[in-house]
Amino acid sequence: MHHAFTIRALLKQLPVRIETAVAYGDRLLLGTATGALLVYQVSEADRDRVPTLTLVETKKSFARKAVEQLGVIKEAGVLVCLADGMVTLYDLHTLANATPLTNTRGAHIIALHTGVDHIDGIPTLVSKLATYGKRKVVVLEWRDAEFYKSFEFSAAEKIVAMQFSAPGLLVLSTAREFLTLQLPRGQWDDLFPADTASLRTVAGGMAVGHSVDAAGSSDTAPGPQALAPSGGMWGSWALSLSGSNADVQTTIARMPSDKLLLCYKDTGVFINSAGKLCRNEYSEPMVFSRAPIGITYTSSYAVAISHDSTPQTQPPSSSGSTGNSNPPAPRFNVEVRNIGTQALVQTLHLSEEEPSRIINGAGGKQVWAFGPHTVWRLMPMPIQQQVEDVLDAEQYDEAISLVAQSDNILEAEKEELTKKIRWLRARWLFREQAKYEDALNEFTELGATPTEAIALCPERIAGELAEEAADVESIAEENDTADKSGPQIPRTKSTAEPAAWKDALYAVMRYLTEHRRWIQQATRDGKRELEYAVRVLDDDDDDDNNENGGSRLSSDSARGSRQTSPDDDDSLPHVRLKRLAFSLEQMDIPIPAMAQVVDTTLLKVYLECSPGLLGPLLRVKNYCDVEQSEGLLLEHKRYLELVDLYHGKGLYRNALQLLQKQGMASDSGSLHGTYATVRYLVRLPADQFELILEYVRWPLQSGISRMQDRSVHDSPSSNEDDEDWPAPTTVVTMVFADDRPAAEAFPRPQVASFLRQTSPELVVLYLNYVFETWHDETSILHDEMVTAYLDMLGNADPQDADAEVNTRQQLQNFLKSSLHYSPERALARLPDDRLFTERALVLSKLGRHEHALSLLVFSVASLALAEQYCVENLAQRPDVFVLLLKLLVSTPPADVIDSEAQDIRMGRLEFPGVKASTAKQVEHVRTKIHRQFVGHLLSTHPQSIPVAEALPLLPTDMDFSHDMFVYLRSQLCTLDQDMRTENVVRSLTAAEDLQARRQLKHLQTNYVVVSETRTCPHCLKRIGSGTAFAIIPSEGKGHVVVHYSCWQRSKSASSTTNGYGASNSPRSAASTPSSEILAADDHAAPRVVIKWA
Repeated sequence: MHHAFTIRALLKQLPVRIETAVAYGDRLLLGTATGALLVYQVSEADRDRVPTLTLVETKKSFARKAVEQLGVIKEAGVLVCLADGMVTLYDLHTLANATPLTNTRGAHIIALHTGVDHIDGIPTLVSKLATYGKRKVVVLEWRDAEFYKSFEFSAAEKIVAMQFSAPGLLVLSTAREFLTLQLPRGQWDDLFPADTASLRTVAGGMAVGHSVDAAGSSDTAPGPQALAPSGGMWGSWALSLSGSNADVQTTIARMPSDKLLLCYKDTGVFINSAGKLCRNEYSEPMVFSRAPIGITYTSSYAVAISHDSTPQTQPPSSSGSTGNSNPPAPRFNVEVRNIGTQALVQTLHLSEEEPSRIINGAGGKQVWAFGPHTVWRLMPMPIQQQVEDVLDAEQYDEAISLVAQSDNILEAEKEELTKKIRWLRARWLFREQAKYEDALNEFTELGATPTEAIALCPERIAGELAEEAADVESIAEENDTADKSGPQIPRTKSTAEPAAWKDALYAVMRYLTEHRRWIQQATRDGKRELEYAVRVLDDDDDDDNNENGGSRLSSDSARGSRQTSPDDDDSLPHVRLKRLAFSLEQMDIPIPAMAQVVDTTLLKVYLECSPGLLGPLLRVKNYCDVEQSEGLLLEHKRYLELVDLYHGKGLYRNALQLLQKQGMASDSGSLHGTYATVRYLVRLPADQFELILEYVRWPLQSGISRMQDRSVHDSPSSNEDDEDWPAPTTVVTMVFADDRPAAEAFPRPQVASFLRQTSPELVVLYLNYVFETWHDETSILHDEMVTAYLDMLGNADPQDADAEVNTRQQLQNFLKSSLHYSPERALARLPDDRLFTERALVLSKLGRHEHALSLLVFSVASLALAEQYCVENLAQRPDVFVLLLKLLVSTPPADVIDSEAQDIRMGRLEFPGVKASTAKQVEHVRTKIHRQFVGHLLSTHPQSIPVAEALPLLPTDMDFSHDMFVYLRSQLCTLDQDMRTENVVRSLTAAEDLQARRQLKHLQTNYVVVSETRTCPHCLKRIGSGTAFAIIPSEGKGHVVVHYSCWQRSKSASSTTNGYGASNSPRSAASTPSSEILAADDHAAPRVVIKWA
């Protein structure tokens, strides 16, 4: 609670009894029990004096009996007086010219209302007076200060209270229920029963209890039996008011914003101007400490008076013990509650006598209380002091409500003050109440920078943003008397315990993650800056500034603090609030700067709470500060996450250095070995090619070294070792021979050159993938493949014959299939003393088939390869078999014979079934073998060896074998077939020529002569050159020649004209000189030749 009002008794011990009162302007009218009217002038407080009341007029005979109620219709200049059971109207200014309203005789309640109503679409100032008496309601209406008319409505029950909620709606209460009367239709509607249980139910507080109030009394919610309805919506509630409750009356009090407070006993609910419950604004009923006998309002408070029933002394306990007795409850008969929050704000005790009535004046700015002989003025405390008090008590909701409801603060200032109070509330919720989610949601709604929430975290999280204890005190001073019921959160690093911050850090983690999504969305939308509310401490430049600075409540005043002066306008206070010594300024902050703070802090929080989330943060685009993050990750030995950080920031060399260092360390866990480095090299883009070559060398060399060690010691490594230390082929496959775009974009000649420095096998592996997958036809790469195969053969182990054979087979297949290597360069790289088969394949690419066959026949000594060579190159060189035949029938070179004889003597060569040791013997055997193979070629490939070229080459002493017979028979059959085919073609050509001649002769016998004098029988005009005409067959007349246009016109006619019909199909032609045109009839008519005469 705080001090909202101070009490001052302005009139004491009046000689007459006050029955009623009304205040308007600077006048206070008191109606007495003797019928007199006392008129006082109200003097407000100023610098030198307190508020006073000055009696300016006394109307002793104002009424014949006690004045029961007074009311003012200021717009119509009417004073309403209820006395002696009848309403009388007086002139407000002269208090004369009494006009009794005889139709209100028996009245005991009046209600007044003035407002703007739209009548026929025209805004009209409408004032209404309602009275009740003798079971009827009388309503008088003024329009634009002129009396309009009166209405009467019958009431079924006795009315005990009534108030207007709108010009057309009157809210009334009986002893049993609340009603509404719609004007001027006179329709009665039930609202709800007038009992405590019903009010709590309709207000949404079925189970609402009543805690111990300032007076020490307690009120609990009614039990289930009292709340349970027995049937119907409202009609079956227990509404008996007999016995001790018979004297309890309901109260209907006007509240701000055209609301009414319907109160029964100590419970009240709010309704709006339409008679509907304000459920959205007030979720629970307003429960007073005691049943009020009168209620009024100011802009922020509901002020109720009641009878002080608290005993003077507290009776002793039943046990007789005084040590455990409760202290006496404070006495009060005025209760102040916040309308917005319904919280108890203040209780006051009017000690002179019990109050009986309470009213307000000046639009709710004055509050008057009246006893039988005393008049009190409730003086409101300055709004800035009230806000300061509730902020000191850390009642931030109460402070927000005060600012929102106060009419002493400019509307432009309310929003700013509310934001600043909510700002402090968010900090308080986080630090004092451990309601982290609520605090961070508050910061989000205020548009605060994430640094505000980060600054509340311990120093190890907030870093340079961490608040020192003195800084915290300057923003939120400690209130020793406030109730610190929430858990205390440590504020400095020295007192912070990790366990105490665990829930807070989880909340901050969720908050920063959500804010990170907003930043990402803003980036996708193309924004460069985000607007935030930034807390800026006020400058203390003026001499009168408070120690901690302050916040101005008036936006049009200069900065600096000023003392409250009576001369200042009360509606524009100029006093700083200590706890609001800052301002919230909207600033545009670059997205990268804010994102760096968010991401770096999020990394720190993840390290504390969820290390598993570090990877997802660092593997995507982030703005983490490299220096801070690097130190933290190294401190926590989070090497994988550090690699992700380096990668995201483009620090690829740093990442590779770390991986290599950890790969050589024996205690690095998953980073031990070269596999982590190779896996990271795969992630690098193509523009880091030089860096990849630099750091892939270590995995390749390590793999080769381990393979050599295994071959020497003959002890293969374990599976785990193989996983950590991949083989060189695996490294090449992962880094270079892969289908990812970066590997495809690498400069392939440089890759091949680099791999050749390590091993030619790796070059072959890489280039095979390049040719098969990417279909690269670059000549340099194909030449590089030939070189790699030759290097493999040169480095081959002489004892591993199978490997050499396999390599030669691969090289031969490549030389045959590839069309893009350079034969000249390949031939230059081949050795002269071996690899004759490969040389022959290269010579075939150069078209040097005779040389190639010579190598195969004499150097390789493989006639089968020579035959296969001829078959493969037959399309390129049709006479290739003839070339082979020449070599076979020729005498072998002497050096070849001498070499074979030497090999036979050394045992390196042997002819099956033949003994030969001298050169002459070898030559004889070789000649015999060649002649036998000549017969094989002639019989196997007779179509590829022309007889005209083969027979002259055969030796005269060559045996006529079966192969020779097969060859000659095949050649003769081919010649005979060619002759027969030629005869058939000649006969068909002659027949076709004869048929063409006959057709030409037939056409020449049927013609039409078109001369210059020939006319069209239809239009009788001449058919000259350049005109289109048609030829129409006609029986007995040969052919008729007409203009084409004439024939088209006659075609549409229904009968024939001039001996020819329109249905005949013509032959049309253009009269082009020196032309002969053949026209065909659609009905198979004979062809006609047109001749020009």
